[in-house]
Amino acid sequence: MSRSPRVAALLHAAVSVIAAEGLRGLTHRAVDARANVPVGSTSYYFRTREKLLAGVVSLIAEEELADIGQAEVAEEFASAPPVRQMADRFAGVLAHWLGPQRERTRARLEILLTAGRPDDETGAELRRARERFVEQARLVAAGLGSPNPAEGGRIVVAFAEGLTYDGVVRPGPDTTDRATLRRAMETVLAALATPPPCGPR
Repeated sequence: MSRSPRVAALLHAAVSVIAAEGLRGLTHRAVDARANVPVGSTSYYFRTREKLLAGVVSLIAEEELADIGQAEVAEEFASAPPVRQMADRFAGVLAHWLGPQRERTRARLEILLTAGRPDDETGAELRRARERFVEQARLVAAGLGSPNPAEGGRIVVAFAEGLTYDGVVRPGPDTTDRATLRRAMETVLAALATPPPCGPR
């Protein structure tokens, strides 16, 4: 989505407010203050709190999808098997989200846990964002030879979300270390790439 630098700055300020104060702290005035702009600036672009929150969800989703698209395999794994390479890419993204982008990640989890009814604008944005992430993960699962890429994609997203949540609520080197994250992701990706045993499941 194309947005002006001013609007992007306001949305990033809103992310900071949510990460620091929770959704209860998200007001137009709080965003104005955090962005250091005149009172009324945020409400000029986002007439309601709901539209502001939906804008934040859209921004976070776009930035996180861009992170995934730009992720690279560490040089030491350039010749590794595909599962390990993909696990390293995921680990790099998760380490980024739990490190330099920790504030944004905390805001996203706050929104996921406390906002977005199915029938409101924020809920619609959350659904669209998740569908885009699941589709990316489905392609990964298919590329690794998963017999059921759709199911595999949902599993990958759920597992990555669990690691993200754990890294936010239980911060520490073991939850943000790229090598640790890589081993965890490799476990689930390897399982998806392995054909299931014959017989009923």
